[in-house]
Amino acid sequence: MAFILLSRCVAVFVFLLSSQSALPVRKAAALSLYTDKEALLSFKSQVTIDPLNTLSSWNSSSSPCNWTRVSCSQVNQRVIGLDLSGLRLTGSVSPHIGNLSFLRSLHLQENQFAGVIPDQIGSLSRLSVLNMSHNSITGPIPLNLTKCLNLQILDLMQNEISGVIPEELSSLKSLEILNLGKNNLSGLGNLPELQMYNIGYNLIKSSGDEGLNFLTSLVNSSHLNFLAIDGNLLEGPIPESIGNLSSSLRSLYLGGNRIHGRIPASIRHLRSLALLNISYNYVSGEIPPEIGELTNLQELHLAANKMSGRIPNSLGKLQKLNAIDLSANELLTGPLPQEIKGLQNVAAVDFSHNHLTGSIPDTIGSWKSLEKLFMDDNMFSGAIPATLGDVKGLEILDLSSNQISGMIPNNLEKLQALQLLNLSFNDLEGLLPQEGAFRNLSRIHVEGNSKLCVDLTCWNNQHGKKTSTAIYIVIASIAAVAVCSVIAVLLCVVDPELLLSIQDSQPDARFTSPGKQRECLISVLGVGLSRTADSPDQRADMRDSLQKLKTARDTLLRQPLDHKPDLDLEAGIGESSMNSF
Repeated sequence: MAFILLSRCVAVFVFLLSSQSALPVRKAAALSLYTDKEALLSFKSQVTIDPLNTLSSWNSSSSPCNWTRVSCSQVNQRVIGLDLSGLRLTGSVSPHIGNLSFLRSLHLQENQFAGVIPDQIGSLSRLSVLNMSHNSITGPIPLNLTKCLNLQILDLMQNEISGVIPEELSSLKSLEILNLGKNNLSGLGNLPELQMYNIGYNLIKSSGDEGLNFLTSLVNSSHLNFLAIDGNLLEGPIPESIGNLSSSLRSLYLGGNRIHGRIPASIRHLRSLALLNISYNYVSGEIPPEIGELTNLQELHLAANKMSGRIPNSLGKLQKLNAIDLSANELLTGPLPQEIKGLQNVAAVDFSHNHLTGSIPDTIGSWKSLEKLFMDDNMFSGAIPATLGDVKGLEILDLSSNQISGMIPNNLEKLQALQLLNLSFNDLEGLLPQEGAFRNLSRIHVEGNSKLCVDLTCWNNQHGKKTSTAIYIVIASIAAVAVCSVIAVLLCVVDPELLLSIQDSQPDARFTSPGKQRECLISVLGVGLSRTADSPDQRADMRDSLQKLKTARDTLLRQPLDHKPDLDLEAGIGESSMNSF
């Protein structure tokens, strides 16, 4: 009995001991979750506009793990994720966000948050993703961010952040994506090992011939696949070392700076490159043929530079190319190389605003993926290839301001996807096609082609005028031949000497006076001119014209009745001529 009592005492003691030791753990967990709740409620209090009422579930009477857009760990019930992206929230980011000590991902992008990035974010040692892009955040990048040693993605794109890029970011060894594009940043720091580095569209400035040498510091970034420094104030030539960048580099944006000099041939080594954009700079010289070795290239943008010479044949090797823009270089000359027929996957082509010459290759019709073709403001000549009508998906075709001649091929009527056709200011002629894509004239621009008819009325007027002129030249000729055959004299009214010789040899013949001869000739010519008026309404009637010709003939050939010729002129002209028209 004493033994049983002793055993119970020991059991009670053990129970009490275990209960006392467990109490602090449960209490600590409860307090930690309470801290997360208070931090989130404080965050909510800084949100002034919630148009979708998303945060209505955030209240003190429920667990934050049940709140909208909040994620908790299944192990310790702590908040590990907060995704408020795209909710159009207005307000500022509360410093209490730093109390979410287990937070791993914070997504606040695509809202209207203003103010600065709170320093307290540096307390989030477990944070791996911070995305505050597309807001109105101001101020500098806080140095405390360098304490987030597990940070892999830092995306602050499209805000109003200013100052320099902290050199201390190089200490973030786990950082893979640094997206600082479209801010007001004005300086460069040391660049960490990255996969994506975007500082495009800031106020970053460099000058002199060594202005782009900082790119050399990226040579050791072996995993870099995206580099964007476009839209800044960077000056200088592209260094030869650019060819030593990561073999994994797929996107290279250098456009919209003050880069000058030539594109180095070393660019050939970037064999993985899918996009190259050097547009809107001062790059000069020829397009290096080595670009043709970038066989994975899908987009090539070299627009608005000072490049010269011919388009290299090697571009035809870029069979994966989807878009090419060589526009507004002005010094690009010569014909298009036949090798460009190899661009079988190209969808958008812009060769406009250059000095390109020659004819438009028929082989363009083999670009079955083509949607947009701009070749305006060049010196192309010759005819429009009928093969363009075989490009079924073509939406925009601009061949304006060239020297293209001939008729518009009817094959273009098959372009059912056509949204814009600009053929203005060329030397086209004939009748504009009337069917298919040409039924909607609001999409067609052909002004500045003086010999081109837009509709059948214009065509009939022009064609009718030419036909009438030819017909009445024939009428006049027939009348003259008939007259001359009757009197056996060719040009009796215009060769006085011949007339006198005939009169001497035929004294009985009575000819009209020289005045009547001139009157006859003027009458014949007047008939011809009356049938060539621009407007059909102003042209003389055919029967009236023929009657005038007969009257002129009778005036010229009037003789005494006893000398009437044997030839029946009424039958010769009055009947057969009418039947011939």
